[in-house]
Amino acid sequence: MKGLRALRSLTIYPKLVMSFLLVIVPIYILSFQMNYSGQSLVEKQLTTGLQAQVHFYLSSIDTEISRLITLKAEYANDNDFQRLATSANLMNDFERVQAILSAKNKLYLLKSSTPLVEDVKVYIPLLDRSIIANNLNDRIPNEEMKAITDPNNMKSVIFNFQDRLLISQLYPGVVRPGKLPIIALEIELSSTQMRSMLSGIVKTTGGTAILINANQDWHVSSGEIGTFQPELAKLINEAKEDKNPGGSGKVHIKGQSYFVMYEYSPVVDSYLVLYVPMKEMLSPLTRYRDWLWLFSIVSLVVVALFSLSIFRVIHRPLRLLVGAFRKVEKGDLGIKVEHRNFDEFHYLYSQFNHMVGRIQVLIREVYEQQILSQRSELKQLQAQISPHFLYNSFFIVKGLVRRGEEELSLRMLDNLGEYFRFITRSGSEEVTLDAELSHALSYLEIQNMRFAGAIDATYDPLPEEWKAVHVPRLILQPLLENAYKHGLEEKVSGGLLYIRFKQVSGGLSVTVEDNGDRLGDEQLSLLMQNLQRSHPAQETTGILNVSRRLRLTFGEAHDLNISRSRLGGLRVEFVIPEGYMLVKDR
Repeated sequence: MKGLRALRSLTIYPKLVMSFLLVIVPIYILSFQMNYSGQSLVEKQLTTGLQAQVHFYLSSIDTEISRLITLKAEYANDNDFQRLATSANLMNDFERVQAILSAKNKLYLLKSSTPLVEDVKVYIPLLDRSIIANNLNDRIPNEEMKAITDPNNMKSVIFNFQDRLLISQLYPGVVRPGKLPIIALEIELSSTQMRSMLSGIVKTTGGTAILINANQDWHVSSGEIGTFQPELAKLINEAKEDKNPGGSGKVHIKGQSYFVMYEYSPVVDSYLVLYVPMKEMLSPLTRYRDWLWLFSIVSLVVVALFSLSIFRVIHRPLRLLVGAFRKVEKGDLGIKVEHRNFDEFHYLYSQFNHMVGRIQVLIREVYEQQILSQRSELKQLQAQISPHFLYNSFFIVKGLVRRGEEELSLRMLDNLGEYFRFITRSGSEEVTLDAELSHALSYLEIQNMRFAGAIDATYDPLPEEWKAVHVPRLILQPLLENAYKHGLEEKVSGGLLYIRFKQVSGGLSVTVEDNGDRLGDEQLSLLMQNLQRSHPAQETTGILNVSRRLRLTFGEAHDLNISRSRLGGLRVEFVIPEGYMLVKDR
């Protein structure tokens, strides 16, 4: 859930990048999977192909060596060789030379029959000489003679002598110790030709082919085998233990991976082992994978740049539009946005400008309607002069005059004059709070004369910093009038009326409360209901008129607060917002 909220809170740019990646990443995953599958298939096919090559070359070697084994036995029993070996001392010189030349030709034919043969030699003790295919007269050195007649070397088809690969044949097959055979045949294999043959196996793969004796007495390879020596010995030993005629696998030698294929030849008692670097075998796939990685990186860069370009094309106009909305939210209706391109944002900007202009018109119309309504209600309140109050005031003046109380009469007339001048004058609907309080005090003076000490009206001094604050006219005197009319009018004595000013958090609290006993709970509840209505069911005069105009001026949060006073009567409170200053004649 948190992840989803975090995703929703992302800006446009990462969302664009993620959208492109959601499309591209599955394609790349599929491509890499195909590459991996292709690599496995290619590995399998290459392994099969290399195993076939190993088998083919090993079969070719086996065929040639088998033929040489057959020929050496035939040569040991050849009539010309037998006659020279047994009757050379009975021949005259001509016959002996003819027999030797005939034998030499046969040896040469054997050598020429296969490129694997480097040389062929026959040692005949009776002649005390050797017949060699490449030379007319020669002798086999004693050490070499010992090697080809050594019974241990005879156990192997091919044996190593001074880095030369030899095949020997004796006649008779078993020679008693200290005795020489009648005929000793030696075939020297061409190491150069065998290396060339092995190089043909790995010509296209860049690997190393090794023909190695099962006892590891000799080997021929297409290249250096120092790197493979430990691994090769391990491979041969394991193959011999498992009696495994062949196989394949992967090995890691000095930080490099190789495919290894091997096959055993019972003819020469040897293994043909092939090491091929995986890097060389899979180079086409590796190049393809490298290109795929490069293409992936380039694609990511392109996605980032393309997303950035789309981001700039979309986000900049959106950011400008969002900024304009925030200014409108703060009350700046003079904002106007422009877009050069004639695209969708041009239409949005045009509609936004039209909307802001329309809002200005509507606000002006609503404001004007509120002002007109406020003025109408104020005029209605100004015109509402209670006849009862007027009659009582004149009767009080008449009584004072009749009693000759000239000073009190003048004070009464002055207060009445100020009272009627304030409520009947036209002009601005706002006055200073000090002027509003002065009018309320004039009203209190008139009522004090009327009730002659029955009601004690007191008020707090107005804080100096609030005297010049402008407020709607007639918001205090109607509250006092309501207190007299509905709570204190029938009081004979002990009436209390308080006007309180108190600095509170956010403004100045103005409270009017009395100790009248005429306000029942049902009347209080009905009054509260009427104040809560946006459009009162009765005429908006008196206390309801004050409530209406306070809401129009200060807002709904600054309406009248009606409650039961601790004195027992009605308590009315409202708050003038801190820092509020009505501009006169606005």
